[in-house]
Amino acid sequence: MYNISALNNYNVYMPKNQSLSGVSGCLNNAVSVPVTLGNAAYPSSFFTPSFGINQIRTSLSTREEKNKYNEVSSLIDKKTRKDLQELLKNGKLLSTNSNDGTSTLDNLYIIATQKRAQGLDRKNILAETIKAIRNPFIIPQKFGDIPVNMQAEIINHERMQGNIISSYDLDVKSSTCPAASIEFNLAHKMPAEFARMAAGLTSEDLCVTKKINVNDLSQGVLDTVWMLNEFGTEHKMENWDTLVVKLKPDRNAIIRARIQNSYKDPDERSLVDVLMQSTFMNVGAQNTYDALIDKRVPKYNDDDSGLIDIEKNFAEELATGKGKVCVTYQKIDDNGRLVGYECEQSETLAHIQNTLNHGDNVIIGYTYCDGDNNVIGGHEITIIGIETDKKGQKYFICNDTDDGISEPIKYRVDELLPKIHHAGIPKSVLVDNVEFIEGWRELMQIYKETRTRQELQYSLQNNNKLAVLNQAA
Repeated sequence: MYNISALNNYNVYMPKNQSLSGVSGCLNNAVSVPVTLGNAAYPSSFFTPSFGINQIRTSLSTREEKNKYNEVSSLIDKKTRKDLQELLKNGKLLSTNSNDGTSTLDNLYIIATQKRAQGLDRKNILAETIKAIRNPFIIPQKFGDIPVNMQAEIINHERMQGNIISSYDLDVKSSTCPAASIEFNLAHKMPAEFARMAAGLTSEDLCVTKKINVNDLSQGVLDTVWMLNEFGTEHKMENWDTLVVKLKPDRNAIIRARIQNSYKDPDERSLVDVLMQSTFMNVGAQNTYDALIDKRVPKYNDDDSGLIDIEKNFAEELATGKGKVCVTYQKIDDNGRLVGYECEQSETLAHIQNTLNHGDNVIIGYTYCDGDNNVIGGHEITIIGIETDKKGQKYFICNDTDDGISEPIKYRVDELLPKIHHAGIPKSVLVDNVEFIEGWRELMQIYKETRTRQELQYSLQNNNKLAVLNQAA
């Protein structure tokens, strides 16, 4: 889930068109339908990752590559070996679309030959990484259950750290859809970087370092550094153009990862999913996320689960090294009611279509409404394509990490569009049709002031209630 609150009335970037009155189509039930991979109705481009400017190679050309392939192959089972062969055939294995130019094979070799974090099996890591790259649609956000015989030890350990939790807190339903969507996006579009992150996050250091060109991000140097400090992300500037960031999961993620290493059930997160999703949640939640209980300390709103739109966008930028602008499309009033839109639906669709045309997926957050248009929840999914059937009906081809379906699904465009609250759109797509604010610093200040105002109102309401009770007594 992601958080929806009055704070979301403040757009990171706002479409220039004025808001529309009424809420057309907000209550339609968009029913998802699985899409079969390889179905002739859906072009293979929907399911093939973009390799950017990197040349696609499908055969091992050097002795070093052959040695690395053989080493990795020797540590995996027959089924996973077939997946590895498929990665070679479709170009994903030798893709170098990673942050440091290493290939998927290079990073699988690192996993196979370098020491892993205590309690993690390199064979499991290899198998889970290869399977996720082979079919990113298997990546789930479902937490694994903690065996009863292990719960007491974990609870006692946390109490020694000053954290009072119970077995109830450990029974997590998962609010990591923003992080799971980012993970899917990496596996789908940047397989080499996905493998590099898997190698780094499962290493003894439990972290991954990225070099990012500041000019590729959605804001300038000063605002970028300010945001990094605000979010508590470890970083340094090599020069005015190059930023080095260190991304790492929360301190309890390794506990969840070790459990999944040995006790993973079908449809649950793998140990790789645990560490990657925990990292993105921790980055977005200003290093306050706790993977044991799937909670964080809220800084910009009053909800301790999930991420708000700007937090997800910040984590996505650092994960991919690509600038994404968080555009808010719905208007939600102070009472949490959907009252209109910031632009025409056709413009929202154009933003998504143009992003797909540029070779990127679009992570969107959509809302659930009751019969009175009150927002009662939200969810993040990824749009990977748009298809038109023979009757002219348009469909979004999507991935949902919480639907239990290990393949793409489709939603009618006219049903899903009105539900879209926000989306991460490349800045290049938005030039000349959005109004950019001065900077993220100004936006975050608005978030803080709004939360302070809400807390003051809440305190006054409680004081008034107390006064009434005292008078009655």
